[in-house]
Amino acid sequence: MLSSCAEQDAFRLDAQLLSDLWVFRAAARHGSITGAAAALNVTQGAVSQRVLRLEARLGTELFRRSQRRIALTPAGMTLLGAVNGASAGLNDALSRIARSQGGALVVVCPPSLAIEWLMPHLPDFYRECQGIELHVRAEMVAPHAYWMEEQRVDVVIGYSHAPIAGLCQLAEFAETIFPVCSPATRQRLDAQPAQVRDVLLMHDDAVWLEGELAGAEWREWLDHVAEKPRWRITAERHFNLAYLAYQAAIYGDGLAMARSVGIQRLIDSGLLVPALDRPPVPSAHYRLMSLLPAREGSSAARFTEWLIGSMRRTQQRALAALEHR
Repeated sequence: MLSSCAEQDAFRLDAQLLSDLWVFRAAARHGSITGAAAALNVTQGAVSQRVLRLEARLGTELFRRSQRRIALTPAGMTLLGAVNGASAGLNDALSRIARSQGGALVVVCPPSLAIEWLMPHLPDFYRECQGIELHVRAEMVAPHAYWMEEQRVDVVIGYSHAPIAGLCQLAEFAETIFPVCSPATRQRLDAQPAQVRDVLLMHDDAVWLEGELAGAEWREWLDHVAEKPRWRITAERHFNLAYLAYQAAIYGDGLAMARSVGIQRLIDSGLLVPALDRPPVPSAHYRLMSLLPAREGSSAARFTEWLIGSMRRTQQRALAALEHR
């Protein structure tokens, strides 16, 4: 048993304890000593020694060890939660300090949304939110807290049906979907007999953060429509970006599944038109996520408010265009 003085010393923050906590966190994240050693660029022995030293200092086991893996004990889970919270707070403070010195708000956005919607609307953002600089990164990534900390990401925009565990959701916006095609393809379909129409389907197989599911967006749409279209699917093309499916529909003879926010620019330009005269159906949500809640008036809060408002206006224009066809 530790004496009261020794116990106080054991739980007092110092350079050694902070260092050992960082190693412990890496081991917990990777679920193995080997993975932590590779991530920290040290030997496995160094990681093991640090973890054992931390356990000895705290007087409790933090991991259950098996032949190849390690698993957190209840004490380890408690400690990891505290370490993650402290790390998120430090990263938030560092980001705020960087922005106060002219640093940019780092925003990660799905590539198709960045290309078709965010980039064309950035001038509006800079006019409405003067004094905030954005660093936009178009990436396909399943976000998590460790990744956001390592990459110094302030806000990540995801597209999913359910919230992402471990991240703070700043806001969400419900998307709707409907089939689109080129004007020439629509003319061809309308000229075919009403009983059956030959169609080529374009798929975005990486549509949601839930994972890659070939044809999932088309299946979701078909599940929602009351009257199934009389189509004979002659072929299917698969891509990993909605942008690519849209481009294939523009230059080819196929149908792509459109999201009302991301497709509005292409509909306004006349490059794509609705493939059917039917209302859109509900789908997933755009989710703005961060490590911590955004403080009122902060860059993240202002960006979030602007983005949700702009998405709402874009969607309203897209849906109005559908109603007036």
